[in-house]
Amino acid sequence: MTLNNGKNAQQPGYGTGNGIQRGALASTAAEDLVAAVLGLVIVTAVYFDGRAHILGLPDSFFTPWHGFLYGGLLLLVAWLAVISRTTARRHRVERAGRIPAGYGPAVVGAGLFLAGGVGDMVWHQIFGVESGIDALLSPTHLLMFAGASLLLSGPVRSFGLRVDRRSPANLLAPTLGVVGIAGIAAFALSFLSGFITDYATIGVGHAPEGTDEHNVAEALASAGVASYLLTSLVMVVPLVFLVRSRAAVPGTVTGVVGFLALMATILVDFRTLGTVYAAVAAAAAVDVLLLVLRRFHLPMRGQELVVASALPLLVWPGQLLATNAVKGVQWSAELVTGVPILAALISFGAVFVLGAPAQTGHRRNPM
Repeated sequence: MTLNNGKNAQQPGYGTGNGIQRGALASTAAEDLVAAVLGLVIVTAVYFDGRAHILGLPDSFFTPWHGFLYGGLLLLVAWLAVISRTTARRHRVERAGRIPAGYGPAVVGAGLFLAGGVGDMVWHQIFGVESGIDALLSPTHLLMFAGASLLLSGPVRSFGLRVDRRSPANLLAPTLGVVGIAGIAAFALSFLSGFITDYATIGVGHAPEGTDEHNVAEALASAGVASYLLTSLVMVVPLVFLVRSRAAVPGTVTGVVGFLALMATILVDFRTLGTVYAAVAAAAAVDVLLLVLRRFHLPMRGQELVVASALPLLVWPGQLLATNAVKGVQWSAELVTGVPILAALISFGAVFVLGAPAQTGHRRNPM
C-alpha cells in the first residue's frame, strides 16, 4: 500500500478494495476495544445522570456520575490522540497526528459534543435548566447526543474497513461500539421506552368515537403502543447491523437487549428488573433460534428477518407479564396480543425494505 509520504508499508487487515482508501492507517483490535469500553462507561454514566435528575437527587458538577461521564469523555478523546500517534508510528507515517482509518467521524463527534456543551450553557442562561421531556428534546442536548454517537463510532467503522473479520478478537469492539450508540439513542427516546412504560396498567375507556373523551381515553394507550413499536426498532436496527456486518455471535442478541433493558431500568431506580429478566430470556431464545438456523445454513438475509420479527414477538409479552405481576395490566386482550404482533410486523417491514446486503465473495460468516 502506498502511503502519502511516498513510502510503502504493509498494513495488516486492510486493503485498497471494498471502499478502502489508499493510505488508510489500521488501528489494532486492542486499541478499538479500549475505545469501545470507554464509550460504554460514558453511556452508563449518562443513564445514572438521568436517574439522578428523575429522582431529584442533589445535583452539582461534583457527583460520581458526572465524574464518570466527563472523565470518560476526556479519556476517550485522549485515547483518540494516543491511537493516532501509535498508528502513525506503527505504519511509519511522518504525520504523528494522522487519524486511524474509521475514526474521522469520532473526531468530528468530539467537536460536536463540545459545541453542544458550550451551547447548552448559553441555553441555560437564556431559558433556564430543563427537566423531563424538555431536557431530552433540547436542541443543545440533541446536538450532544449526535456528537456522542459519532464519538463512539470509531471501533464500528474501523471494523467495517477490515478485510479479515473472522478473528474473534476483532468482533468484541464493534459490538460494544454498536451497543453504546444504541444506548445513546435509547436514552434520547427514553420518554417512549417499552422497557419501562406502564401505560398498559391504565385501562382504556370506551367513550363514543370522535368525542374529546374518546381521544383522551386512547391517548395514553397510543403512547404505550408507540413505546413498544419505537423500542423494537431501537433493538432491531443495531442487531441487524451486527448480523449484516458478520459481527454477531451466539449471545450477541442477549447482550445487546440485556444492556438496553438494564440501562432503561436505571432511569426508574431499578423498579423494572422483572422486565430485564424477561427481555434477557426472550433475547436468549432468539440467540438459540439463530444458532439452530445457522446450522441449517440459513442465509444472512434470513437471519436479519428472523431477528426483526422474532425479537419483538418474544420480548413484549414478557414485559407485559412482568408488568402485570407488579401492577396489573388493564389493557384489553386485543391490545395485549396485538402490540407484539404489530411491533414484529413493523420491524420486519423496516428491515425488509432495506433490501439484501451487498454480496462480497471473499468474506465469510464467522459463525
